[in-house]
Amino acid sequence: MARVVVEATHEQGLVNARPHGWALGLLARSYRRLARRWVVMRHVQRLCNPFEVEGSEYLSQPHGPSLIIANHTSHFDTLIVLSILPQRLYNRTAVAAAADRFYRESLKGAWYSLRYNAFPITRNGGKAALDYSCWLLQHDWSLLIFPEGTRSKTGNLLPFHPGPAILALKQNVSVLPIHIEGASKILQPGTRQARPAPVRVRVGPPLAFDKNSTVMEANAEMETVMQALALPKEGEALGV
Repeated sequence: MARVVVEATHEQGLVNARPHGWALGLLARSYRRLARRWVVMRHVQRLCNPFEVEGSEYLSQPHGPSLIIANHTSHFDTLIVLSILPQRLYNRTAVAAAADRFYRESLKGAWYSLRYNAFPITRNGGKAALDYSCWLLQHDWSLLIFPEGTRSKTGNLLPFHPGPAILALKQNVSVLPIHIEGASKILQPGTRQARPAPVRVRVGPPLAFDKNSTVMEANAEMETVMQALALPKEGEALGV
């Protein structure tokens, strides 16, 4: 898989793109490790002001591949999550990116793959859309995925798509839940100009599902946990 092949159905807005296999190679991994300070950390340090992280102790708990899930209000969410991951986890994490948003142009898609180890996933693409995700988990890569499938314009959680629950159950991996508050003020939908804003991140304990759990049950549990992380503590205000 040395290149991305893009096939677009303009009537439906669908894009099918193959992942860049080279993004998992030594050179690409070395680049991301060395460039993390410039392509991830400096942007978060400049634009997340103040930046608060709660539950960071849970980030080091998963051993082996994990499914990292986060709520989604801004394209900046990806950088925020990548910035808080321990180096060990960061080095082995791939980012699921909407093919119709990031992989319509081959060059642009390749750049995302190099910088963030992103790979294209077709929204509403059925079982086939999860095949590469399964392969990554089987080969000791953790995945960052946004279960809502799109950005929330209100900040409220949208219903989760079943894909992450299917992956967690099928591959028997733990799920690390992360809730981000404030990112929508940094890079609002429909805008390109980023501006500083207070951001709070809450990390929850890793979830492990019983092998007899159904997709519906696992999906509901992930939603419940994310909703709990979104609730402010009594007397708490962002940025105070």
